[in-house]
Parts: sequence; C-alpha cells; structure tokens
Amino acid sequence: MPKVQFIDPSEVRKPGFVEFQPIAVNQYQKSVKDEKENFTDEEFKNIYHDMVLIREFETMLNLIKTKGEYNGTSYNHPGPAHLSIGQESAAVGMAWTLSVDDFIFGSHRSHGEILAKGMSAIHKLDDNELTSIMQNFFEGAIYEIVKKDFEG
Repeated sequence: MPKVQFIDPSEVRKPGFVEFQPIAVNQYQKSVKDEKENFTDEEFKNIYHDMVLIREFETMLNLIKTKGEYNGTSYNHPGPAHLSIGQESAAVGMAWTLSVDDFIFGSHRSHGEILAKGMSAIHKLDDNELTSIMQNFFEGAIYEIVKKDFEG
C-alpha cells in the first residue's frame, strides 16, 4: 500500500460480511462416455503419456532422495523433495486447457504442473514453432541439448 493512501483501522477491522455470487461446487457430473466426445484418441494418449512422464519424474526424485541414485546414476540430494505423486491427472488436466501463451505460477510442490504445462505447449506447437523457440531461448542452449535426437 502506498503511504499516501490512508487506511482507517477502525473501518477495516469492524465486523461485517463478504458477499459473493453463488459459487458452483461439485457440479461436474460427466461420464467417460460424455468426455469421449470432447477429445480425440490421440489427445487421450497424449494426456496419458504426460501423466506417466510426471509419475516417472516424481519417482526419480523420490529414489534420489531415499536411495541416492536413479537408474544407476548416483546423486546426493541433501535438501527436501516435496513430491506430488498421485496428483498427475490434476496437473495434466489443468495444463491441457491452457494455451501456449498462458502462464502458471507454481509452489514448492509443482514439478508436475511445470512439466504438464511444458508438455501441453509442446503438443500444441508445430515443429517449426517449437524449433524456433528452442533456438532463440537462452541463445539456443535448449536446442543444443536436444537437436541430436530432435526430428522436427
């Protein structure tokens, strides 16, 4: 708050109410059959792929934290690992509805959300757009990492 804006404590702290328009709760009542009309088989496969990718990433973090290695690669991570195992569908469902240009702001437990947003954007971009982003972001550092295996 700017110092020139006076806030009278006796006004802001007096008892009252905050009133809202009604907020819908538990209104989603669709079946899988209903949802099949909204997505293609390819989209369902991509959604499932993204959930599996996030689960594997979270599993990797857990193994690094608990065993000090993942798939034969040792790594010492003395800090915390705030996992979101079991929440993959929420992350992917949220990200799937966003556009490439939408932003998300995570927390300490947002590995899955960040991965889901990235994968959602990748699914929505054509190869030329994706290549251009990788070539121009951080002076092409990302593209240098993936170009040997990139078929776009």
